[in-house]
Amino acid sequence: MNETAQLVNSKLTEAGVAAVEVKTLLAKFIDDPITYLVLPAVQIALIVALTILALRFIDRIVDKIFDISRIDSKKAQTLRKLIKSIARYSIYFISILTVLINLGFDPLPVLAGAGILGLAIGFGAQNLVRDIISGFFIIFEGQLEVGDYVEINNQIRGTVEEVGLRITKVREFNQRLHYIANGNINQVTNYNRDQMRAIIDVTVPYESDLSIVNSALEEVCSEIGKKYAPYLIEQPEVMGITMIDNNGVKFTLTALSVPEQFWALERAMRKEAIMILRKYDVDIAYPRSVVYYAEGGQEARPEKEGIEI
Repeated sequence: MNETAQLVNSKLTEAGVAAVEVKTLLAKFIDDPITYLVLPAVQIALIVALTILALRFIDRIVDKIFDISRIDSKKAQTLRKLIKSIARYSIYFISILTVLINLGFDPLPVLAGAGILGLAIGFGAQNLVRDIISGFFIIFEGQLEVGDYVEINNQIRGTVEEVGLRITKVREFNQRLHYIANGNINQVTNYNRDQMRAIIDVTVPYESDLSIVNSALEEVCSEIGKKYAPYLIEQPEVMGITMIDNNGVKFTLTALSVPEQFWALERAMRKEAIMILRKYDVDIAYPRSVVYYAEGGQEARPEKEGIEI
């Protein structure tokens, strides 16, 4: 009971001291409003104005540095946004600290307690720390950069708009923007790394003349090779028959190109294949049903081992 009483008394004493400090501060405001109210307000307004100017100045300086640099455009965009983000947070921190000093607060206890506060926050913000560490390695290893077309965790496909220390922004083709915490990025498939191989499957019916089909597809490769010659790393080729299934015989065409022309190359190969196969009167396979009729116009049903199906 004595310990409880002592704790209550100490809390009451602290509350009384705080009340006295508040009264003293109010008295100062009333006695000398210019010194204790007007001047701090002017100083805070000046700090806010300088903060805005500093943010604009940093943005322009960073933009000019990267405009005259020879860094790869995608890497430059990634680093540009990252540096701006770090500079922005630093300026905000300095501005808030300066405002507190002008209001009469001593920042030393705040800075001294930052380590303890950071430790306490760390236990409750483990995901935030994980996001920042993951973001650092994503940027350091160059897994993705601004402008890259990526697939994340086999779920989200789109173009990277921003890579930060905490989150990555990816915009889908339908313009939905995804904010993905870096700690949740487990797998990155990047479609903008050096080269991409276009793979097109063409399935024809069993009754087709396979030699004619193969010649037609060779012609497709030849035409695509002429149209996309500047973007091709390897000429298109027919891989031959790659599968036989219920629909028919499947041929596969491939072509290795620069990443920027991968999608256009696939579309062009499909279009060219259809047009040239039509020229040779070769149909594309599609699911078909065969119905047998017995004499008299009645549909015949297949039988197996004496059991009617």
